This record gives sequence, structure tokens and C-alpha cells, in this order.
Amino acid sequence: MLAPLLLATALLASLTSLTTSSPVPQNTPPPMTSSIPNPTTLQPGAYWIRAVVQPNYHKYLQTKPANLPGPAILESYTTAGQFNIVDGQLVNKVSNPPLYLWVEEPPANPPPRTLATWFNTTRNPFGTFAWQGDTLTWSVASIKRQNVAAWLVCKNQALFVNTGAYGYQTPSGCADQTIHYYNDKTANN
Repeated sequence: MLAPLLLATALLASLTSLTTSSPVPQNTPPPMTSSIPNPTTLQPGAYWIRAVVQPNYHKYLQTKPANLPGPAILESYTTAGQFNIVDGQLVNKVSNPPLYLWVEEPPANPPPRTLATWFNTTRNPFGTFAWQGDTLTWSVASIKRQNVAAWLVCKNQALFVNTGAYGYQTPSGCADQTIHYYNDKTANN
């Protein structure tokens, strides 16, 4: 009588351990929200966009997870996005649907020193992006900026529009940057 009871107890214990420490399934695709892979070769009509001075030398514009809506950041060349300007909009050319770089619209003038940026699936209604040589600029009539090519990279590599003077009274935890297109076949470090 004791043997069947011990066997039932052992079986129950073994089943309990299976349900509390479930293994990770093998060979399953990542969830759709993880990222959209970046091509490693530059696509026609697109550019890499990167910083060219320290402390963010050769850090590239992107989102994390890659190619999905979220904060604009400067990070590794291995996950760099690919972009171009279309009708004043900075567009990620490899995301599906396309992602547009948005700039925070401040509630009052004068604006704060930093304006947040992020990628969204709809067109940015605030301001215009343009190339000045190979430099990415952003401007809007309601905000007078000394340098339309001035950006800030702050906590977690987040990219902000710099509404102040480049290299002067930089906010704590941020670095002044200009960002530029790069059109070689592959992004590099």
C-alpha cells in the first residue's frame, strides 16, 4: 500500500517541477515586437546617419528595438537604421511601415533647451528636416535656433534637438553633437 502512494507522490513532484520550470521553446521566431532586421548593406536611396565626434563617434541613428516606433537614439553601427529626407520628413527607409522622425512641440515660447525625438508611423507635423551638405538639420519657424544642425545626445543615448548654443552651457548628462549622412555600402565603427 505504501509503494503506490510513494509512486504517486514522486510522479506528482516530477509533474510540478515541469510546470514551474518550463523550458524555453527551441527554434521559435522572436515576437514581432522585437525588431525588424536591418539590412547590412545600404539600400538604394538611403543613408546611414551618424555622429562624427566624441563621445558618440560613429554612433548611428536608430531605434531599439530596431526599425520599430520608439525613441531616436545613437547606437552601434551593427543596428544602424537607413534614412532619407522625403518632403521635409526624415524617413526610415527599411522599416515597414515607414517610420518618421518626430520632434516634441513645446507648449510655450521660449522652448526648453531640449526637444525630444522619436520615430512614429505617421508623418511629423512639427518642423522640417533638411540636409546642409552632409549634415542633418531641423528647423521650424516658431523656434529661433542659433544652429539648426545642433543636437544633444543624453541619457540612454537618446537624441534631442538642441535649442540653445552648440557647445555652450550643455545640459548635464548630455553631449553636443552634429549628425551626418554616410553613404558607404556598409556602416562601420
